[in-house]
Amino acid sequence: MSHQQSAAVGNLQQSAAFAPVGPLDVPSSTPPRPSGRKHRISQHLSDLATIPGGTCELAAGLLTVGVAASIKIALANVFLGIAGLLWLAAFVRGTARRPRAAILLPIAAYAGVSVLSAVLSADPRHSVTELADLLTLALVPMTISLLDQRLWDRLLMLLAVVLGASASVGLAQFALGGDPLQHRIRGLATHYMTFSGWTLVVTLLLLGDVFFASDRRRLLWTSPVAALGVSTLLLGLTRGAWIGLATGVLLAVAVGRPRALILLPLAVSLLYLALPQPVLKRAASTFDLGETATRERFEMFGSGLAMIRDRPILGLGPGLVQPAYADYRSGSAPGKIPHLHNNAIQITAERGVAGLLTYLAILGVFALHVWRALHIAQPVAQRVIIGCLMAVAGVTAAGFFEYNWGDAEVWIVTLVSLSAPFAVALRRAV
Repeated sequence: MSHQQSAAVGNLQQSAAFAPVGPLDVPSSTPPRPSGRKHRISQHLSDLATIPGGTCELAAGLLTVGVAASIKIALANVFLGIAGLLWLAAFVRGTARRPRAAILLPIAAYAGVSVLSAVLSADPRHSVTELADLLTLALVPMTISLLDQRLWDRLLMLLAVVLGASASVGLAQFALGGDPLQHRIRGLATHYMTFSGWTLVVTLLLLGDVFFASDRRRLLWTSPVAALGVSTLLLGLTRGAWIGLATGVLLAVAVGRPRALILLPLAVSLLYLALPQPVLKRAASTFDLGETATRERFEMFGSGLAMIRDRPILGLGPGLVQPAYADYRSGSAPGKIPHLHNNAIQITAERGVAGLLTYLAILGVFALHVWRALHIAQPVAQRVIIGCLMAVAGVTAAGFFEYNWGDAEVWIVTLVSLSAPFAVALRRAV
């Protein structure tokens, strides 16, 4: 071990923190290594991984980068995959905190039911291939183990940067796209529904920080990006995202400023006067049961309920709703669909009532523990708790009209929102 590494280990043992480690000394007979920024970064990361705790710190950093980059799922998978391997290595070496939280039990139950449903499905070979998505659930124990208040603040800042970039691209798309309903805003995402779901979660996380920030200097960067996120959600014309946004905001007001609810009619009136005509027209169509998209959704819901009646306990099996849909299609419903546009119905059709109960258990355990924590947590942790509560409530409300639990980009930020309060404010002593 080099002199610098020994010093770093000594500092770590003395103060529970470690200093950056420089390049390793090399014998004079060894040719000098190439210089440059990339080499220094690579050497620093290599040295960091050899220090007790360094692997854990590196995994935590890559976790925050991967979650922030989740709107580009291929890039996110690279960062999160490396973070997961480093976290496992740190866990085996005993340098990573053991994840302990009540939410881990329903998460494990959901994974177990999914495996059982796949094995016993009508087409096990196809369903088993869908189980790879369950690896994303590892984000829950990873987040609980690695995240703390400092890393949460870093993650929120990275999410704000990505949201700002994606929303700016979205505003340009709206300005140049012609018919806003035919050319929906998608920002940096590959689909407008993915954009609206991801933007909804991140915007609500930022709004929670805005509403309950104890340090007003944070508003200099959280407020503008949150406003940008709200604007693109409104202009995106995705009604489910609007319902999710309203749910999250009203929940925050009811919890933190209940007297402000009296101003709700005034706020709605001002919003009505400020919104452009395409948004108002789209909002009015929400209550028109004869509108094409609304009618098709109800017909898809009916098809899903028919699937549930046929296989109520464990469902058709993961990945089998789409190929089986033609046999259950009714009325003027679309001929082909990717999913049933509703979290509860999609999960029950695929994984049965057992899968639905585990999904509801995840939400219930989260809500129960977060609600309790709101009354005992320190102010700095309360903004984390309320932001995650807003995000989970909002994406769940939007999930009545879209299967966002199955959208990988949205699922990543949702799972982190479900886990972060247990990491920051509800961490158990080990």
